[in-house]
Amino acid sequence: MSEATERSHLTELRRDLHQRPELAWREFYTTSRIVDELERIGVDELYYGEEAIAPEHRMAVPDERDVEAALARARDAGARSDVLEAAAGGYTGAVAVVHQGEGPTVGLRVDIDGLPRAESAAEDHDPVREDFRSLHDERMHACGHDAHVTIGVGVLEAITESDFEGTLKVFFQPGEEQAAGGKA
Repeated sequence: MSEATERSHLTELRRDLHQRPELAWREFYTTSRIVDELERIGVDELYYGEEAIAPEHRMAVPDERDVEAALARARDAGARSDVLEAAAGGYTGAVAVVHQGEGPTVGLRVDIDGLPRAESAAEDHDPVREDFRSLHDERMHACGHDAHVTIGVGVLEAITESDFEGTLKVFFQPGEEQAAGGKA
């Protein structure tokens, strides 16, 4: 089997996330997909919900009505109920840790939120032509955070299959577009 065939699931992940962009602190479906991927990979430590997000450091959290509407959309799209329960209230995002012997600790930050913008409907736009345009008229991944997530998952896969020695921590950060989601 070719490497391209082996990695086709990454293309599918990116396109799925591209179709379902979510705004800051409302990345429920995205968080559920991330958790699915991290469990599939078998990371050593996985944190999400309030285990990954310190409530006192969140900024620009939308009102409860917006958060609940996003949670319902994610549920309707097939997001896992256990992840939604942990992320309820806007505790989106995740942290994955892989330990592979002695060596450096390396961190990678991956943005996960979309933007409140309409995606092009032009026939020559790749997501239109290849049928993965945003399903939400006023939200899109204009900055490529769907690709960020996919790259983060791909890096974790590659590291777990490699002879890397050390610790890798990948932070799947919500709320980056509002400068509200990350504090080291």
